[in-house]
Amino acid sequence: MEENMSKLIKAIKDQAELFLLDAAEFYPFGTYINMQNEIVPVGPSSDNEHPDISSMIKQLENYLRTVKHKIAALAIEVSINENDVKYDALEIRFYDPLNGYYKQYFKYLIKDEHVDFAT
Repeated sequence: MEENMSKLIKAIKDQAELFLLDAAEFYPFGTYINMQNEIVPVGPSSDNEHPDISSMIKQLENYLRTVKHKIAALAIEVSINENDVKYDALEIRFYDPLNGYYKQYFKYLIKDEHVDFAT
């Protein structure tokens, strides 16, 4: 399972980096590893040019909880505070059939041609 989680985190960070380098932000998105060990990206659907983030998260969470997978995750752009300093961060919500639901945060800094992620 550790190998699948590492693959999933890498795929999410790669996708988030593309969004961040293009627009300096991103809407929530999901990714999962199906039963054939394929990485499957998932995005919410909306006809609105500026969709409600909460609705997008609920839509993605509902889908990821129902689709058959080895492990799934939802990526959300958030801000976190540490020692009264505000940081941009990537929140990853994992949906793991064996270990349940949990979160992990990666602070990031956008550079010229890449994004530095930290835990």
